[in-house]
Amino acid sequence: MNCIRLLPNLAQYCYADLPRSKNQLFWLKLTNNSPIKADPLPMRSILATRKTLSKRLVSIAMLLFLCSCSISNNKNSSHQSEPTDFGNSKETQTVEMEVFQALRTILSWEATLSQRAIPKFVGQEADSLSASSSVWADLRRGFQLQAYYDQASRQGQLNYYLSQENYFETITERGSPFFPDIVRVVETHGLPAEAALMPLVEAALVTTAVSHKNAAGLWQFTSRTGESYGLPSDEWYEARFDPMRSTLAALEYLKYLAKMFDNQWLVVFAAYNMGENELIARASRAGLEPTNENIWEISIPRETRNHIARILALANILENPSTHSVQLHEFEATVKYENVETERFMSFEDIAAYVDLSAEDISKLNPAYLKSHTHPVYPQYVLLPVSEAQKLKLALNL
Repeated sequence: MNCIRLLPNLAQYCYADLPRSKNQLFWLKLTNNSPIKADPLPMRSILATRKTLSKRLVSIAMLLFLCSCSISNNKNSSHQSEPTDFGNSKETQTVEMEVFQALRTILSWEATLSQRAIPKFVGQEADSLSASSSVWADLRRGFQLQAYYDQASRQGQLNYYLSQENYFETITERGSPFFPDIVRVVETHGLPAEAALMPLVEAALVTTAVSHKNAAGLWQFTSRTGESYGLPSDEWYEARFDPMRSTLAALEYLKYLAKMFDNQWLVVFAAYNMGENELIARASRAGLEPTNENIWEISIPRETRNHIARILALANILENPSTHSVQLHEFEATVKYENVETERFMSFEDIAAYVDLSAEDISKLNPAYLKSHTHPVYPQYVLLPVSEAQKLKLALNL
């Protein structure tokens, strides 16, 4: 691999997205060997810029070291006189692939994640909640598919939930602090509130749920679809486990499907579960254009039928809980949480030393981190109760 050819890309990565303003001079990059002057920066921005630049230069140095190892390997391999010795060639290819993967991570990882901003705050403070505030009431106000609720009974899924003892109590316990915000975000994006029930159907509100098909997280994204919607993963971080990041990705995908299928939401739910191309192919074989009314006439998988029917069954129960002898407990939405950008690689044990939370508590609030550390490159934020977030920011001088 010729690392020299990569230098322009590395330089672009180094200086990408650095802030500019109007009081001092700052050399931004080299173009045709001529420095370009940017507008000056205030001191706080300069310090932040230097910190960001230093982190990126360390990453570049590590990458160039890997490149040098690769070049050395190539040289050693080229000096072999035995024509039948293929071992070093394979080893060199392996090293080069590792270098390529390292470069790919450094250049694209942060860009992939940062282009979809997540909320800075999650939850609500106690004094901002009215006496009548209720997540279940918010859901009911947003329901739009009541005309199809009876189809859940015909598909046998209403009893699926009614027969599960303590189901709604368990869901309420698991849902804090994320589910109330999922309901609000769904409403903000103008989707039917029934869409907010998908994490209950898909994953029973288990943030780290993984299916037999390796779909993961609250919204059960496959790896391929997840990456298409800004949810990459590596050994340190699984973006599909991030409740709010995956929610925003799911809403983006659902809006895409809604536009494709003309807001036929039963069709959208089916396409989300089985894939839009497969649904279109099956509908075409049946000679149908998929709609809410004929979705059951299309030969869709049993899993997909259950998926649609369970969303409708849950909505039916939540629309009239007393009719089904269901008692709903309220979510504990009285704590406000803040995403704190630590600007460094930190273990949850280190973070716990600055706040009144255990490493386990921090891990529960940040399930996307797989090793109880922030990511070595990005992201490096942690979700904490606002009171604890203030302590961490003070301790780290943020």
